[in-house]
Amino acid sequence: MSEQQRAIFSESWHRVADQKLRLRPSVTIRRQTFRGERWHVAHDEFTNQFFRFREEAYDFVSRLDGTRTVDEIWADCVRRRPSDAPGQGEVVTLLAQLYQANLLMSDTPADTARLFERHQKRRRQEIAAQLFGIFFLRIRLFDPDRFLNRTWPALSWLGTRGAAAAWGVLVLAALGVVFGNWDRALDQSQSVLAPGNLLLLYAAFTVAKLIHEFGHAYAVKAFGGQVHTMGIMLLVFTPVPYVDATAAWAFRERWKRVIVGAAGMIPELAYASLAAFVWAFTGPGTVNSLAYNTMVVASISTLLFNLNPLLRFDGYYILSDLTDTPNLQPRANRQWLHLWERHALKVRDLESPARSRGEAVGLTVFGISSYVYRLFITFAIILFVADRYFGIGLIAAILAFTGAILLPWGKALRYLQREPRIERARRRAWTIAGVAVGAVVLFLAVVPMPDRFRAPGLVRAADSRDVNAPVSGWVSALHTVSDSPVSSGQPLMRMESPELELQIAATRAELAQVVARERQMLAEFAAGITPMQRRREAVEARLERLLADRAALDVAAPVPGRWVALRTEDWGGLFVARGTRLGEIVGPGPGWEFFAVVAQEDAEALFNARPKGASIRFRGSSGREVEVDSWHVVPGRQEQLPGPALGWAASGPVRTRQDDSRGVLADRPFFLVVGRLAADQIEDGEGPLLWQGRLGVMRFSRPWRPLLLQWGRDLRQLLQTRYQL
Repeated sequence: MSEQQRAIFSESWHRVADQKLRLRPSVTIRRQTFRGERWHVAHDEFTNQFFRFREEAYDFVSRLDGTRTVDEIWADCVRRRPSDAPGQGEVVTLLAQLYQANLLMSDTPADTARLFERHQKRRRQEIAAQLFGIFFLRIRLFDPDRFLNRTWPALSWLGTRGAAAAWGVLVLAALGVVFGNWDRALDQSQSVLAPGNLLLLYAAFTVAKLIHEFGHAYAVKAFGGQVHTMGIMLLVFTPVPYVDATAAWAFRERWKRVIVGAAGMIPELAYASLAAFVWAFTGPGTVNSLAYNTMVVASISTLLFNLNPLLRFDGYYILSDLTDTPNLQPRANRQWLHLWERHALKVRDLESPARSRGEAVGLTVFGISSYVYRLFITFAIILFVADRYFGIGLIAAILAFTGAILLPWGKALRYLQREPRIERARRRAWTIAGVAVGAVVLFLAVVPMPDRFRAPGLVRAADSRDVNAPVSGWVSALHTVSDSPVSSGQPLMRMESPELELQIAATRAELAQVVARERQMLAEFAAGITPMQRRREAVEARLERLLADRAALDVAAPVPGRWVALRTEDWGGLFVARGTRLGEIVGPGPGWEFFAVVAQEDAEALFNARPKGASIRFRGSSGREVEVDSWHVVPGRQEQLPGPALGWAASGPVRTRQDDSRGVLADRPFFLVVGRLAADQIEDGEGPLLWQGRLGVMRFSRPWRPLLLQWGRDLRQLLQTRYQL
């Protein structure tokens, strides 16, 4: 029997054969077409539940009138359509799904109690799903259908072609405005998560999501559907509005369902476009900040989350309709189960949920991708919440772990114990599952694997030095232009400081006064000589420091090399504060050095368990590595980065202090590692690899250890460094 043939008989048939069943009176069925195939959608208007099934299943379900047994109806289907009639196993599965969806009933007195039990069970499942999906908790508030019926006639012009054309022009014009002010937009993005901006950010987010949800609701209303649920969704414990637009599932035309799915993003992007114009043409202030926040949350968040098909938001349903793949997530899960049963358990009499090889590949890839991405986004949200509210984050982590790990494992155990389809292969299923779990645990806990940690940094020619302003002052003359060779001690620029001259004059006058008082004490009061001598020494030391600062106003090259500075033509009359980076002297080489910023949590690897070796990869050169000949750790913990390009202010990987305007002071102390690179690795067949200031990542190798030990160490370091546990 081929894979696409159905199993005619089932060992579980006796459980349903004598039942007289019918659909509930509140269930209506509508026809839809997917990829040229006819499907049917059952809608329970009382509970607002939906269920899709194919034409051959509908041929069976439509005859459930409560007067004939399931066995009689199935035999009739086989007589009329012997090649397309569902097998007994498929009928059992179909009835179980309809039963769980609370769409079936019978005329037996006990059915009322079972109906109530199914309702209670479904309610408990919904509560459990909300509890373990704590980051997306939904709370129903009211029925908006009457309000939508009253207001839609006044807004129906939004569904015209003219409105669609105007929307496209508006969005394109807003994009032009944003790109025309791109530098300003990037600068303002630094303050989006500032404490003083959070209230405006939340206000903008709430209004944008309210517009988004009403877009879905009015689109459903435009095509004749009903919307009976509106409420609040606690998105990562942040209240945002939501509406239930599942009535669109019953629309026969695919384009209508796609429009409903996109109807939330369409008005939200229009709202973001209007906010972009307000932001561009207003000055700093509350209105400007609110418009900028609106522009950000109504565009970026929409594209990253709502349009993402791996999360069950708008993008998921749009993809499902565009690909004519109904029930995309459940079918992807059943596809993985089918692969397990067919290839691992060798159960041949099974039908794949996919209709073609291409669809089978798509469902398989989507299933694993969506699961991995949900785990990733859940982990990221837990860290985000725990950083602010550790207790809530811990509770959320426990619930998320239970919902994403423990409950699926529990379902897997029940499947191995009770699933009728694998009755004859149950022992094989337990054996394979046990061997697979044991192999995975053994691999994770015993088999040594490469153990590495990484540190960002930048490369410099050997003997290069930064040139910083030794004292505050005004640039009066530039002796050496940028990109010129210099020798050690060669003058680079001249600075002036009137304040420094006044301090020197005042200190000299104070010194003269102290010397005179010392002489007076020598002649009149011998006991006062020692205190005056100490005061004189302190004033002399201060004068010496001031004179050294005045001498340092003539900035000279600390080492020979090539002087490199940015925009030196604008330096005339420029005030620079002490410590400001003026430029650098690029060393003559021939070697290169890499300055890596190693986080404190990796200090053990540097000092207690020395790494075996190290290599470097650079941005833009994927797959090309540079080996490190030797490296050493600069003694002591560091705070100043080896270059501003590494800091957040320059879009680098290292977080810097918020009060550091220069962007060179790291938010946390670190250890600086200097690696020496071989001169023969400057370039390869694909072009140069090393140039001054290029950012990269230095990878240190540690002794191989099993993955479980590595993960345990990483978790312990995470708790210690982020939460001090």
